[in-house]
Amino acid sequence: NMGFRINTDTRGAFSAHQIQKSRQDLAGSLERLSRGQRINKASDDASGMTIANRLKSQADALFQAGRNAQDAVSIAQVADGALEQAVGLVQDIRTRAIQATGPGQTLESRQAIQSEIDKSLEALNRIADTTSFNGQKLLSGSFTNKEFQIGAGSGETIDMSLGSVRPSDIAGRDTGTLAGVDVTHEQGTQDAIAMADEALAYLSGQRAEVGADQNRLESTINNLSSTRINLLESESGIRDLDYAEESMNLNRIKLLARARRFAQVQAGNVNKQIIDILE
Repeated sequence: NMGFRINTDTRGAFSAHQIQKSRQDLAGSLERLSRGQRINKASDDASGMTIANRLKSQADALFQAGRNAQDAVSIAQVADGALEQAVGLVQDIRTRAIQATGPGQTLESRQAIQSEIDKSLEALNRIADTTSFNGQKLLSGSFTNKEFQIGAGSGETIDMSLGSVRPSDIAGRDTGTLAGVDVTHEQGTQDAIAMADEALAYLSGQRAEVGADQNRLESTINNLSSTRINLLESESGIRDLDYAEESMNLNRIKLLARARRFAQVQAGNVNKQIIDILE
């Protein structure tokens, strides 16, 4: 049996509920379109938001790791440039030592050559004192076992150590240190040549290590960048909005809203018809 009831307008209440739902759906669709994101709050997709946030966190960590690695590359470049200057100075010392050899040189001429060598040694000390990055001296012997975080996880680090170019820190096997070269006598010239050769080997080894570090860091930066792009693409696939799909969804919501408004009007007409009958 189907009765006529007026006090409780179930048809009207249902229609009003459906219209309210249309308004909520429409507001949600417009929010997604305006922000360009499918997920704007946890209720949109709780698990999707959790995964997207985790992916973004990893991508952000990789971005910072890339910046750390780039800082390390910059340090390597600064150190390599200074080491190149140091090699030139030691080569000059070796040339001066060869000049001082032989009986044709007098004490005075060797003292003049030694004066030039001393200037080169002072220049090496200046390199040790002034070559720095962000306030840290790089070639004074204090830049050792420095760790750079180059990954998103704990322990993903790279170590870098740079040796000293201070003449007193560059020692030969049997010839003392570079700071002690003395070409004012014949034997001293031979020792100076041998010491310069060892110093050149030491500095060349330092440059080789710096170059290897730089190559490794640049490879790491490329890998970090590629991994970060993949993570961001994955996050985008979860969080970002497909405009074509959402536009179709918006049209569907609009059509449903019109249909629901029509249903509400019809529900009101039913009540009017009941009153008309009673009259």
